[in-house]
Amino acid sequence: MRVSVEFQDEQLELELPDEMLVGLWKGPAGVAGEAAVAAVRNALENPLDFPPVRQAVVPGDRVAIALDSSLGEITPVLKVVVDLLYQSGVEPGDVTVVTSPANRASLSDKLPRGIALELHDPTDQRRLAYLATTNEGRRIYLNRHITDADVVIPVGRLGYDPILGYRGPWSAVFPSLSDQETRASYRLGMAGDAPGQLTPRPELDETFEVSWLLGTQFHLGLVPGRSGLAEALGGLAEPLRDLAIGAIDRLWSFRPPTRAECVVAGIGSPGVPTGIDELVEGLVTASRLVTHGGKIVALSRTQGVLGPSLRRLSDAGDPKKAPAALRGHDADPDSVAGRRLARVLAWADVYLYSRIDRQMVEDLSMVPIDHLDDARRLLARSSSCLLVSHADLTRGTVREEESR
Repeated sequence: MRVSVEFQDEQLELELPDEMLVGLWKGPAGVAGEAAVAAVRNALENPLDFPPVRQAVVPGDRVAIALDSSLGEITPVLKVVVDLLYQSGVEPGDVTVVTSPANRASLSDKLPRGIALELHDPTDQRRLAYLATTNEGRRIYLNRHITDADVVIPVGRLGYDPILGYRGPWSAVFPSLSDQETRASYRLGMAGDAPGQLTPRPELDETFEVSWLLGTQFHLGLVPGRSGLAEALGGLAEPLRDLAIGAIDRLWSFRPPTRAECVVAGIGSPGVPTGIDELVEGLVTASRLVTHGGKIVALSRTQGVLGPSLRRLSDAGDPKKAPAALRGHDADPDSVAGRRLARVLAWADVYLYSRIDRQMVEDLSMVPIDHLDDARRLLARSSSCLLVSHADLTRGTVREEESR
């Protein structure tokens, strides 16, 4: 059987015996160019339980677009949103894109002309403003551009999330644009990565309460495809949530019958740089599908600098020492990635093809792979395998374990 695993702009071609392959996953196809623009425009003009977005603004409104920093190609999306705002009489100088910095290329040259960019800094008290107190007693502080705006339009990637269960435009506002203390408390509340924790978590309700307190009713959610956009969903916040969660599960849930001795995980999407967070997401997906003590062969073009938690993990050397090394450091911005990677390394052996320095990979208790032929040889020595493209976007659940 001739098969392949996709990762970023590449793929690994394989020829395997039929009886060896437990399952193959590539994710939903996507659209780009004019088709993607049309899908976004339709979500804005025909939203769920909400009037067309152009009717929600008037001339003179100050508009903040809360943008999810993990989105891939944002230029067509922003162009559609901004064009509709202009048609309603909003001036370019009254539109600001607010986002958290990410390990991506600069956003400033991707914005429509005249649109301002605000990179959120959760540590800068001067750029935060008090909004309200939630029912649970949490005092909410958000970026001032968000609280001062007349209209806030959240735009977010729809997908799985280790804290909320599901991410989307709701999380592009909160906790993404909140203060450092709140973001740290959310990281502390990270769930385990067991398959049974697929459902939305209580923290998700708080994100919607914050949207309600802010007066933000419309949300725009984008489901990525293998390349480009799979679906664009717009509408009133809470009804949209249920529709969005259904779309995520329908499009990005992989349910093979059993685990395999070896999982080959392709990580990354075409045309989008792959960072450490995407790498860890892909490894977590693979760990849910591989047998205990098995092999994860991760294929990526990951690059980037290790954060403090991953450096602690690197200094620990032995994965068995990782929990002690990470304990008490939940304020680290990459503490979620550190704890999740530690669990993966305790479950299976990881072989990594990437652009990360070899010594750094070894210090993280992973085995660096220099050539794709090395991945083929590892796979040839396995009795069973699962092949997962775009593992960083996929939720893997083994069917025989779902009822446990």
